[in-house]
Amino acid sequence: MEEKKIICPHCKQKLNKWSVPSFNFSDGLGWCTPFLYVCFNDDCKFFRNSWKQMDEVYGQKMGYRYMLHPDSGESSSIPAGHRDAMKGDIIDEIQESREAHELEERKKAFQLLTDYFINKDVDSILAVLLDENAFGSVRLKAAEHLGEIGDLRAIEPMANCKFSHEVIQKKVNEAITKIHKKNFTMECPYCAEIIKIRATICRRCGKELTAKTE
Repeated sequence: MEEKKIICPHCKQKLNKWSVPSFNFSDGLGWCTPFLYVCFNDDCKFFRNSWKQMDEVYGQKMGYRYMLHPDSGESSSIPAGHRDAMKGDIIDEIQESREAHELEERKKAFQLLTDYFINKDVDSILAVLLDENAFGSVRLKAAEHLGEIGDLRAIEPMANCKFSHEVIQKKVNEAITKIHKKNFTMECPYCAEIIKIRATICRRCGKELTAKTE
């Protein structure tokens, strides 16, 4: 809806987005929308006059607020038992804006990661994985991509980093195992050098090994 249409016609104040309740008013058919536009201006004459009308006509100590449906543009009223009623369900527009921005940034990060994966840009994928400030879901995908690419160069940076997030650490461990399996390699139990899985002597430390196969 256009900005001019979400202004209360009774007080000229901007309407707030209000999250609809789990139960329904009126005919019980539901609102068919996750939010409504509602005037929460306590000085609005529509709201003020409603208390007097409800008391005189129905003998009820309550009022109602001006409401606008976001899809149909139809206006109506919604009951309010007291001045603070419903205010807890006002949608925080600042938080909503932040969440929308975060979602957009996450989409961009995933797209960039996909480009790195297509180009097999191991260094850039590693940079995403090791970035503590990056989105956790994106870092998990980065670890998965490194396992899929299977480049041995990725093992050392991953193995030398202790990830604070347990789920990411698990995914990294799985990626390292996958890379070793793709390259028929293993880590020397004595010096941690990457060696062929069929090796009997480590080329780095000279220790005798028991050949392993998987």
